[in-house]
Amino acid sequence: MSKTYSCGDIRVNDISTEDFYNKLYWDHRIYDIRSGENYIRSHICRAHNMHPYSTNSIKSIEQEIESEYGKSEHPSTVLIYKSQQTDPAELNVLINLLEYLKSNSRSLKEILILNDGFENFQFHYPYLCSDSVHYNECLLLVWPSCINSNLYLGSSMCRNELVLSLLKITHVISFSDYPPENLRIDNIQTVHWQISDSLSSNLLEILPSAVERIRRSIHDEDGVILIHCDQGVSRSASIVIAYLLTSDINFLSVDDAFAYVKSKRNVIKPNSSFLTQLEEYLVSIRQKK
Repeated sequence: MSKTYSCGDIRVNDISTEDFYNKLYWDHRIYDIRSGENYIRSHICRAHNMHPYSTNSIKSIEQEIESEYGKSEHPSTVLIYKSQQTDPAELNVLINLLEYLKSNSRSLKEILILNDGFENFQFHYPYLCSDSVHYNECLLLVWPSCINSNLYLGSSMCRNELVLSLLKITHVISFSDYPPENLRIDNIQTVHWQISDSLSSNLLEILPSAVERIRRSIHDEDGVILIHCDQGVSRSASIVIAYLLTSDINFLSVDDAFAYVKSKRNVIKPNSSFLTQLEEYLVSIRQKK
C-alpha cells in the first residue's frame, strides 16, 4: 500500500521498483539518502548522495547538477530512495530533505520515494547500479518503459542488443513507415507492421492481428515483449492500449487504459485519429463478448 507524507502543497508518494525504473531517464533529480559508504559501494544511476544531510550539502549538489546537466533536469519531480530497512539516520535525512525541498523548490510539484528500497531495485535492475560491469555502457542507452512484467513500450532506439538481453526480451513487435534496418535479431522473434503516424492511417485494420500476436507471445509462449514505433509515443502506445482493453477487464474505457499507460510512460500521445479508432475497437470487442 502506498504511503503519503506531508509536505505542504507538494505531493509526496511511495512508488514501486518498476515505476522508479520507468522514471530514471526522464530528467528527474534523484537523491540517495543511504550512508556515504553504501552509496560508494553501489548506487542507482544518476543518483546524488544526501547522507549526511546539511543545507550546504544539498546546495552543493544542486550546483553540481546544474554544472553537469544545465537546466535540463526536470524541476517539478524529485525521486528519493533509501535502504530496504530504514535506520534512524536515514529517516532523519529524509525528514530534513523533505523540509528543505518544501521550502526552497518553487517549481517542485511531486516527490516520489522508492517503497521497496535500494536492495530490491538492485535485485531487479542490477545493470542500472554503479557496481555492475555493464553500468557505464547502460548509462548511455535508451531504455523502454515497463508496462507490466511481460510488456515494454519504447522507441526504435530500444532495439539495442544489450538492452534486449538485460531485459530478457524474447519478442520485438514494431510499427513504423518502414521496417527497421535490423529487422531480424538473433534469438528474438520479430514482427513488423507498416503503418504511418498519420490521421489517415487505418489502425483498426491491424489491431486484431497485432493484439492477438501480443496475446500469443505473452500467454502462449511465456514471452517478454518490446513494442515500439519510432518514438514510442503514438503508434506503439495505441497498440498497447488496445491490448490492455482486450486482455484486462479492469480497463473499462479507452481513457482508463490510456491513463494507465501514461502513468508508465508519460510521453505517450496517440494522434486523435488513433484515439477515435481505439474507441471503435472497444465497441467491437464488447459486442463479441
